[in-house]
Amino acid sequence: MAPTLYHYYLLPVDDDSKVLMLSGRKLPVWVAILLIVLSVVLFITTITFAVMAYSPACKDGHRMEQEWRNNTHNLERQLTQAHEVLRQTEAYAAACNQTAATLMASLETEKAQRQKQQELVQELQGENAELKQKLQDMTAELERLRYNHKNTSNSGNALGLSVVPVLLALSLPALLT
Repeated sequence: MAPTLYHYYLLPVDDDSKVLMLSGRKLPVWVAILLIVLSVVLFITTITFAVMAYSPACKDGHRMEQEWRNNTHNLERQLTQAHEVLRQTEAYAAACNQTAATLMASLETEKAQRQKQQELVQELQGENAELKQKLQDMTAELERLRYNHKNTSNSGNALGLSVVPVLLALSLPALLT
């Protein structure tokens, strides 16, 4: 069996030695030296960092960092404004495109109506030409009848004159349609 090491501290009986003890145990020397070395290293590094932090180069770095943050903030604000302008421009462009599409559809409708009107005008002109031709034919027929009646008798002359208004009255509705 392996020997077990128990370390027993001797406790002095007088009151002066109680002050030197820490909870009934003495602090080992190597721990005290280690704590002192660590304290010195920490103190030296703290002073080094403090000197570096308050150096002109570090102050310039802080100033440059603050300027950079200000510039970044300004650029972010400008970018936000540019996005807003872009959004408004896109909305305006969409509205213009919609208006253009509506106008193009309206223009196509107007072209179709104009084509129909031109076809109707041509049709009416054709009917008008037909009616003029009928009127000329009827007038020629009337003249021929008048000439025949005139040659046959004088009483026929009165009859021929009464036929003209009748024929004109009959041809007027045909002209108006």
